[in-house]
Amino acid sequence: MEELLRTHFVGTNELRKHLTELLHNLRKEGEELVVTKQGKPVAVILDVEKYLEIQETLREFSDPAYLAELLEAKKEFAEGKGIAAEKVYEEKGL
Repeated sequence: MEELLRTHFVGTNELRKHLTELLHNLRKEGEELVVTKQGKPVAVILDVEKYLEIQETLREFSDPAYLAELLEAKKEFAEGKGIAAEKVYEEKGL
């Protein structure tokens, strides 16, 4: 919820008047716009790249095997069983 408060809100009238400028800024800044009607949020406008990233994330998290593996890795990391980034970079030649 806190992140929503940092998001740019725009009313439907302002959206109509400044659509081109708002879309340009949306692409440039990679943020989303929350569209309000009578002061209440009714829609969100996202940059296409951000939308595609969200869709990919949703697909990944809907895979039970992937989610189980991710949760197990998170648990191992919390228990101190993770591998230092430097070691991974070294092994990968980065």
